[in-house]
Amino acid sequence: MNPSCSGHPKAYTRVEAIRSSSKLVASSAAGALQQLLRKFPAILDWIRREAKNRITPLKKGEMRQVRRPTSDLHNEFLNKCRAEGVTEFEWPFNQDYRGYRSFVTFLKKCESEYIDRYPGIRDGPVPDREHERPDAWPLLALQPFAVVQFDGHKVDLRVTISIPDPFGMETLIEIGRIWILVVTDVRTRAILGYSIALGAEYNKDDFAEAVQASLAPHRRVELTIPGLKVKEGGGFPIDLQPELAYHRWNWFQFDEAKAHLANDSLDRLNKVLGTWTIAGRLGEPNDRAYEERLFGILEENGFHRIPGTLGSNPKDPRRKLADVGNELDRVIKLNELEQLIYVLLANRNAEPQSGVGGRSALEAMRYLTSKSDFLLQTLPHTKRHQLFLLRESVEVTIRGAKSVAHINFEGVRYTSDTLARKPELIGSKLRIYYIARDIRKIHAFFLDGGELGILVPSKQWRTTPHSIRQRQEILRLKRLGRISWGAQDDPIEKYILMRRNEAKHNKRAASKIAQTKANIAMANADAAENLSPFASSANAEPVHSTQEADAISAESKRKPAKTEVEPTPVAVNRTIFF
Repeated sequence: MNPSCSGHPKAYTRVEAIRSSSKLVASSAAGALQQLLRKFPAILDWIRREAKNRITPLKKGEMRQVRRPTSDLHNEFLNKCRAEGVTEFEWPFNQDYRGYRSFVTFLKKCESEYIDRYPGIRDGPVPDREHERPDAWPLLALQPFAVVQFDGHKVDLRVTISIPDPFGMETLIEIGRIWILVVTDVRTRAILGYSIALGAEYNKDDFAEAVQASLAPHRRVELTIPGLKVKEGGGFPIDLQPELAYHRWNWFQFDEAKAHLANDSLDRLNKVLGTWTIAGRLGEPNDRAYEERLFGILEENGFHRIPGTLGSNPKDPRRKLADVGNELDRVIKLNELEQLIYVLLANRNAEPQSGVGGRSALEAMRYLTSKSDFLLQTLPHTKRHQLFLLRESVEVTIRGAKSVAHINFEGVRYTSDTLARKPELIGSKLRIYYIARDIRKIHAFFLDGGELGILVPSKQWRTTPHSIRQRQEILRLKRLGRISWGAQDDPIEKYILMRRNEAKHNKRAASKIAQTKANIAMANADAAENLSPFASSANAEPVHSTQEADAISAESKRKPAKTEVEPTPVAVNRTIFF
C-alpha cells in the first residue's frame, strides 16, 4: 500500500531507523511518517477518515465536531501509535515536536484528495495586515493586576432557548448571537473573570457585569453536559486564592467602544476602583493582543467545532461544513453554551503558556503573588459595598401632596413604611442607588450620607426581577398600545407572553426573552447565595429620628452666605486616549 496522498508514482521509502533529535543535534527524519504508516496501515486509514471528515458537511441529523483542530488530531495520532506498540524511543516520540509538522502536512495532502467534491469548502482569503498602524503605547506589567485588558467578542454560533408553551411542552427558538466579555491579567495571562451579554450589542451595564465578575468571587455554574468538566488545576484566580478578591488594578486597557467610554463606566473604574484607564484605538486588535489571541483560541478549540457555527467570516468553510439548516434540535442551547464558556475559560487558565515560561496562568499567579515584593491592594469594605454590580445613583425628590410620601423612579412609585410616616420630608432630596439588572429594590440616602433604607415599588413591579432597560421597554410598549395589564397582573409576565408570540419569527424577540430569563435566574442565584447588597429590609427603622430628619430638611433649605473664597476642586481625567 502506498501511503502517499500526493499522486506521485512512487513515494520515497525510508529504511533506516530515526534517531532522537535534540537542540544540539538535528535528526534526519525524512520519510519517517511514511515508514510508520507502512508498518501500521490502521493508522493510515484513520488519518484518511479524519481528513475526509474535516471537509465533509454535516449530514441530516448528524452530530459531531466540525473541522477538528490539528492539535487534537495529533494527540489522538500519538495515542494510536502507543496502542500499536510504538515505544517512547521511536519516532514520533523521540522528536522534539512529536512529528507534528509531518502529521499536519500529510493530513492536508489527504484533504486535497476530497476537497473538490465539496465546492466552497476551501479556506477564505487571508486578511492583509501590511498597512496596519503601529501598536499603541505599551504598558509595562511587572506585577499581577498592574495591567489588565478588556474586550468583547461576538460568539460565531447559532444559539437556541427553550420556551414553554401553554400546553406544558417546550418550543426551541433561535436567538441572536451573544457576546462574551473577558478581563485578562497581562502579567500572568490569567483570565480574571467574564460575563455573557445577550443582544445585538453590549452596553455599559454588561460592561459593569464583566468588571464585577473579575473582582468578586465567581458564581457557581452547574455542569449538566455529560463529560464536561474543569480539568485538574483549572479555575479562576479569585476562586483558588480567595485573598485576591476585590484586588484593585493599576491600569485598565480597552478600546474606544461607546459602552466603555460612557461616563458611568469611567466613573466606576476611576472613582470606585481608583484605576487608570487607557482607551486604545477602535478597530486595532493588536492594541489588545492578549484578548484577541484568547478569543481566537476559544473559537478554534470550542465554538467553531460545534454544529451550527457561523465561522469567522462569510467565506469560512466551517460555515458550510456545520450548516444544520432548520434542525434547531442540533443547535446548542443557551444554558449549554454558558457551561461550555465557563469550562473553556477555566481550563485555559490551567494550560501551559510560553509567555509565562511554560507555566499555566494560575501557576504564574500563585508564584508571583507569593513573592515578598508583591503588595496586596484589596479594596476596603466600604468600597466593596459601593462596588456591588457597580451600582448607579441618581438624585430624586420626595413627593406626596395628598398621598403618602414616595419617590418616582422610572415611571413607578417607590416607598416604604419608614418614608410613608414622614410627610415632613416631602420636597426634600434623596440620593438613590440601584442595581441596573434588578430594580425591585433601591437604596435611599439623604444628601448628607444618612441612610433612609430600602424602598420598594408598587406590588405589580415587586414580584418578578427585571432590569431598568426592560421596564423602560415595557412602559414604552404600553404607551404604544401594544401591551396592557390589570391591577393584579404582573407586567413582566405580560411582556414575556407578548415576546413569546413574536419569537417564532423574530430572533430579536427571542433574545429579549433570553435576557429576561437570565435576569430572573441571576437575581434568584444572588438571593440563594446571599449576594444581595441590600442587607436591610424594606421595613427597616430609619437611621435618623424625626427630629434629625427635620433638621436635615431645614438644613438643606438654608443657603449659608460665603464669608471667604473657597477653593475650587480640580477634576483629574484618569483616562488616556489614543
